[in-house]
Amino acid sequence: MFLGIDGGATKSTLVLIDLKGKKIFETSGKSLNYRNLDREKFIQNLNELIIKAKKKGKILFSCLSLAGIDTETDKKRVINIIEKSRVNKILKSNFIVKNDIEVLLPTANIEDGAAIIAGTGSNFFAKNKNKIARAGGLDYILSDEGSAFDIGQKVLRASVRSKDGRGEKTILEKMVLKKVGIKNIRDLVNLIYGENLKQKVGEFAPLAEIALKKKDKVAKKILLSSIDELENGIITVTRKVKLKGEFKICLVGSVFKNKYILNKLEIKLKKRFKNAKIIIIKNPAIGAAKLAKKEFEKLSKAKFQS
Repeated sequence: MFLGIDGGATKSTLVLIDLKGKKIFETSGKSLNYRNLDREKFIQNLNELIIKAKKKGKILFSCLSLAGIDTETDKKRVINIIEKSRVNKILKSNFIVKNDIEVLLPTANIEDGAAIIAGTGSNFFAKNKNKIARAGGLDYILSDEGSAFDIGQKVLRASVRSKDGRGEKTILEKMVLKKVGIKNIRDLVNLIYGENLKQKVGEFAPLAEIALKKKDKVAKKILLSSIDELENGIITVTRKVKLKGEFKICLVGSVFKNKYILNKLEIKLKKRFKNAKIIIIKNPAIGAAKLAKKEFEKLSKAKFQS
């Protein structure tokens, strides 16, 4: 069996495929964004997920596709952490680590194309033959534009500004109070700051779509800003690798559950890239499992030839 993990900032998915590439098992677990977790918590969450797969049979090779793996240094650090942990008793060092956006094209069975992740965080990627381009994907202080965190933060700020009188009045103010069960907007400070800040902020993102349906102008501005950021990110990476003509743009993440964002972004992208096809990726863990299978076959071939 080959194991693939899509490890996000909020939740993770594990998939097992057989020798023919058919999915035979799927399960879910907790966050695997190592930037937002201490070492022990990261290993604990990973171990809980992989133990479920171990019961299904022998794992030949694994691909761990994780949010927060933004540099080669990150990759080496995480590999080192895993190899020295109890998890490696199962994986036996037969694994590779990828950034979560690197598995999207394999998931869609395409070699060249572009991809957007817009979940709790955001990330942009494009590949054309030997050229690869990335943008964003450096967590919530340095990037994450257009993400659930970005939208959620703007929702929270708009609600505070509305209450203070520093900004335009918005129904988001009352919606935020109702969501967390408080009466004073200033009490938000005790609920937001602390552990899991990024995830907690991202949970307020859906309020923008609800407020938009009630004709709230502030919510509309927030969502339009997110759409602009997502469009800008994909334009940037496709330009860098000179993607032209017919190609596919893969979208994945909770932000695309927002029909307003998805529909408006699709219109913009189709206008900009007339021959591009938009694909919604539902399970990136399958792409990770496919990469595990491909890597195993490559290593086996090299071993046979040597």
